[in-house]
Amino acid sequence: MLISVNTSLVLIKKHLKEHCSLGCSFVPINAPSKPHKIDNFELRDDLTVREVEQTLSIMFNVEFKLLNADGYSIPGKYTLMQAKDDSFELEEDHNFNTKIQALKTISGSSSYSDIDWVRRVFSQTLRDAQTSDHFQQIEAMLETVLQDNDKFTQVDFDELYRSIQLKKVALGV
Repeated sequence: MLISVNTSLVLIKKHLKEHCSLGCSFVPINAPSKPHKIDNFELRDDLTVREVEQTLSIMFNVEFKLLNADGYSIPGKYTLMQAKDDSFELEEDHNFNTKIQALKTISGSSSYSDIDWVRRVFSQTLRDAQTSDHFQQIEAMLETVLQDNDKFTQVDFDELYRSIQLKKVALGV
């Protein structure tokens, strides 16, 4: 597929689904719906996922991400052909680790509305926790957030800590 000034993200999404069995997500960053930095880019099977994501992100001024059939990110080193023909074996702890990384990223946020988001992600992470190592990571992150973020209060900490202890008891961890 040749991407030019008249190509829309919707057409790219449709092409990737029909020809590569891949999905994509794109989050506008004050983006126009048409490319704005055009060098006529061709989607070819030999391009890496990283090349496609970076080029389309720049062209459309969006955060562009390719996804496999299960909705997971694809390693950047894969070519489109490899991504099309391969299934991705995810680590057993993939969802848990993803949420821990999200907590690390957003935990320093300084607005009260973001603290609500931090609390929600902690709760989601706790739902995925199954092992003593998981609980140790959550507890360590909880302590870090309490120390590093002035908007995250002792009340927030205590409530989440109680939830952690209840889940540990329920699982016998």
